[in-house]
Amino acid sequence: MALTAYCKKCGREVEAGGICPVCGTRLGKTAAHAAWCVERVPVRDWMYWNSVMRLLLPAALVILVLVILLEGIAGGPESVERMLSTGFPVVLGAILGGVLLLVLVIFLLQGKELSDFVVDSRGIHETRYLPNPTPLKLIARLKSPALGSNAAAVVRLGERDLAWKNVARVQLWPEKTMILYYSPAWLLRIPVVCTPYTWEDVMGLTRDRIGRKKKIQLPPSLVVTAPAASRRRRAQPVRPEPPTFVPEEPMAAEELAGFPGTEGIEPDAEQKPAPERPVSAGTAEFSADVADGET
Repeated sequence: MALTAYCKKCGREVEAGGICPVCGTRLGKTAAHAAWCVERVPVRDWMYWNSVMRLLLPAALVILVLVILLEGIAGGPESVERMLSTGFPVVLGAILGGVLLLVLVIFLLQGKELSDFVVDSRGIHETRYLPNPTPLKLIARLKSPALGSNAAAVVRLGERDLAWKNVARVQLWPEKTMILYYSPAWLLRIPVVCTPYTWEDVMGLTRDRIGRKKKIQLPPSLVVTAPAASRRRRAQPVRPEPPTFVPEEPMAAEELAGFPGTEGIEPDAEQKPAPERPVSAGTAEFSADVADGET
């Protein structure tokens, strides 16, 4: 079963997406949810027995410790040994077995029930219904028989809600397609019974909502690892290198042969030195006077 979305304008469950395919209304990002219904039989459902044993066993242990403590205060260690040897633990075990037998009878009388589960952007929701209610089924569930006097085909038994922000621990039971939500970490709040078609959808919604929270105890398959933040190195300013000047060598006559205006230059001809400029008599006398003054 794929995720669905509820359109507020047309009041229908449609396929999850950006726009309602019926009326064309834009759907919100949090409109997608998973909703399904399962039939449960308390006498064959381990979670019902688990809820009873979580109350019954601690109560029996407290009674045992309290009786031993009072007997030790009243008569000392010898009185405690005599009480344990006379079969008090056997009596306590028989009482515990009788209570379990009574619970079995109550579960048999309760009959079947329906559980509607909804997992959305707000949290996990469960609503329980009793189909074909009878006074005996209602009494076995500690409900008033008057609830079934209106000839109703289904009676609402109760509902449970758990917000995502209150979830402290999540456990998976893949063999039973069950996801257990705890709040606080030691108290089971809602055991969500999935179907093979809704298992992946509920896992995906749970992963999207709380998969990044480190404070919640999650199985590895629900943890979303954040990508490692890569540190950007600051770009160092590039300093321009000083230009290197290479002295140009005079081109040989062979290299100048291909340029225009160099037809008259012979390849083997040597360059003649430039003629000296004539020096006038006044300039020579001035140079001689300067030389005499320095000496």
